[in-house]
Amino acid sequence: MRLELEPLEAETLSQTLDQLDEVVRDGDAGDPVVVRLFPSAYPDDADAEADYRSITESGLRSERLERIEACGGDLATDGSDTAIDLGEPDVAQRWLRTLNDLRLALGTRIGVTEDDYDLDPRDPYVHDRVLYQWLTQLQDVVVVGLMD
Repeated sequence: MRLELEPLEAETLSQTLDQLDEVVRDGDAGDPVVVRLFPSAYPDDADAEADYRSITESGLRSERLERIEACGGDLATDGSDTAIDLGEPDVAQRWLRTLNDLRLALGTRIGVTEDDYDLDPRDPYVHDRVLYQWLTQLQDVVVVGLMD
């Protein structure tokens, strides 16, 4: 299976990956996107949560950054079409996880809910909502491709 992207799609995805990289790498612990990407394992026990974070957070952050970098490396941003080979299960899973992270981050930032189906051109986040829907479609393409 191949994910075919036009130059503008590849560039948009590359820029969105760069934004996710910045949040994962340098995001403040109080940022709602960081909280969503790294949810609390022990919300009612501060000591257990601190222990959990000290053991896992660095590794989880590194894994995410490696996925973001690898996905970014798959994209041609030189003005040509991009074809990403998702035939290898590891590559497809990496893209699924990264697209999910992109959707979580963007959806959190713009307040996406289950009821967000219609686009309102007066919405100040309309462009971000279109991007969110496109990322959702990309993720669906990868899932359907893996099911074949």
